[in-house]
Amino acid sequence: MQVRSFRASVWRANKTVVWALFLPVILLYLALVQTAQAQTPFNRNVTPELLKQLMPNATSFSEKAGEPPVFTAYGPLTDTGETGIIGYLFQTSDFPPLEIGFSAPIEVLVALDTQATVTAIKVLDYNESFRGSRGDFLSSRGFQEQFRRKALTDEFRVGRDVDGVSRATITSWATTRGIYNAARRVAQFYLPDSGIAAGQDSSANLRLHLEPLSWDDLKTQQHVLELDVNLPDATVLALSFAYMGNNETLGQLLLGAEDFSRAERDASNRFDAGQLVLVGIGGDASDPFRQERLALRQDGIDFEMPRRRFVYAGSALEGKIAKQAAYAGAIVLPVEIDVTRPFTILYDPRNGQPPAALEFSINGLMMDVAMGNEIYAPGAEPQAAQTGSDISWPKIVALLVIFALVMASFLTKNARLRWITLSITLVYLGFINGGFLSVSHITNTINLGPSMILGDVPLLMIVVFTLVTTFIWGRVFCSSLCPFGAVQDLLSKFVPRRWQKTVPARVHDKALYLKYVFLALILVMAVVQGGVSIFQYFEPFGTLFFYSTSIVMWAILLLILLASAVVKRFYCRYVCPLGAALGVLSFFSLSRIKRVQQCTACSVCEHVCPTGAIRKHTIDFKECVRCDICESKLIHKAGVCKHTVESLTARGVVLLPLKPV
Repeated sequence: MQVRSFRASVWRANKTVVWALFLPVILLYLALVQTAQAQTPFNRNVTPELLKQLMPNATSFSEKAGEPPVFTAYGPLTDTGETGIIGYLFQTSDFPPLEIGFSAPIEVLVALDTQATVTAIKVLDYNESFRGSRGDFLSSRGFQEQFRRKALTDEFRVGRDVDGVSRATITSWATTRGIYNAARRVAQFYLPDSGIAAGQDSSANLRLHLEPLSWDDLKTQQHVLELDVNLPDATVLALSFAYMGNNETLGQLLLGAEDFSRAERDASNRFDAGQLVLVGIGGDASDPFRQERLALRQDGIDFEMPRRRFVYAGSALEGKIAKQAAYAGAIVLPVEIDVTRPFTILYDPRNGQPPAALEFSINGLMMDVAMGNEIYAPGAEPQAAQTGSDISWPKIVALLVIFALVMASFLTKNARLRWITLSITLVYLGFINGGFLSVSHITNTINLGPSMILGDVPLLMIVVFTLVTTFIWGRVFCSSLCPFGAVQDLLSKFVPRRWQKTVPARVHDKALYLKYVFLALILVMAVVQGGVSIFQYFEPFGTLFFYSTSIVMWAILLLILLASAVVKRFYCRYVCPLGAALGVLSFFSLSRIKRVQQCTACSVCEHVCPTGAIRKHTIDFKECVRCDICESKLIHKAGVCKHTVESLTARGVVLLPLKPV
């Protein structure tokens, strides 16, 4: 009877653990099924009621027609009641290339009156990564309302005359850019007397001048200048330079629409203003191109080129530069450089030789672009004076402090300092800044390239810190820099121990691969169907820290929190796709946790490991989150390790030889 009672109690305990393990997984599956069958909460069908909402003074609207296609709005022109055209409404999706936000295009309905003023906008549809967890964040905080009565003579730049949505800078930028570009094209064709059309006609003329020219023709006309950097081993770094300014037509011709848009977006995110100089990188150099080795010189003054002044501009597959270079970038010129006069571009190969130098001057058609002259092709509007960098130094300083705390607590194995670090990480990176890493950063890099990360300095800092620490020590990010990891550790600390259960080894050993399956599913979806995002169903911290409006998301979060209260670090063990990615990287980690021969006869660390990564002296390093617990116990000799090998052997304790880590 006692044996049966014991077996029954073991089964009840195991059944609780199994339900805690698989109930969130079942809910995740149901949520995905629901998502696949659900209709989008947005409507791409433009109804007369929606047109009336954006242009209430109109009495009637035409069907969408014309080139480009617009809805023409009719209404009273004068106090006498005479009726005529009072504006145009159009969808940004009819004006390629579409501006890509954080993970997908954003479709907007725009109303433009006959004075070339945007009267109102309505976001019709977007499939941004965080929409599922944050709800319709583009409709909140007055973002769309600020485009009411906004003239096209404004700059339409986020951070200057447009306020972006908090923690959604890329989405805000893409939405604003799409509205501006589409509205200007409508003005070109339908409002020829507005003054906006003249600028568009200039762009058309510029295109007519440049489209027939090849890359070699541009070199012949001195619009493209070349600099060969000769290295000691007889290899050559071949650099090409061309002025782009901020002219969209010129940039698209040289780079292609998508790559120029990405480069200009990154430059705009880093600086209030700045003209671009295209850099093509090629040759057979044994020493790769380093952007920090570039410098500019004018009037005897040298201007260093820090990394943030160089933006990635694609793989040189589109535009005039196609197949003329291995890849392309762009220099954001300092405001001190006078583009109307020659300046020198320097590249230091760091081989003891003087820097290679190129005298760079803008001439002919490109000077018309730079000056805004109306000679054949006047080009861009006059550039606004640069007021400084967009880099948020308080965020950078805060991150540096957190990084210092993480490394101090990790290297000293100080438990109190680690709890302080976890608390700061939870509050700042979770609730205040929202700057935590997500698997979406991996999927968006697949879909959009690295520019999204390279253009965001705080995010780049976190990515670099995470990669460096993972390659050296393992998943330090998971233990000390992940806000949701902090939430789980706090749960384990305050939940009564009698509620906490140990997952049977046979269940744990199979279930831990679920997160790798989830990671593979998310990556496959990113490659096969990049416009559909599912990662938010596997990352409940977006719900918690972005204050989701979705009931399904909150249900997933609450179930995972309940499971984490029962099983330590439940989410890290079985669900987290980012943890799975870092687990794969940790295979290459250089510094592993030290084990001693006494560990072969001890299970103290095995019982306290929050991720179940330890079995006696063996550590499944891909599952280890470097939480310091087992290392601290070894330092303080909390287990069998407090006895010497000789004393244990003399007492008949069998110690196994350690395998190399």
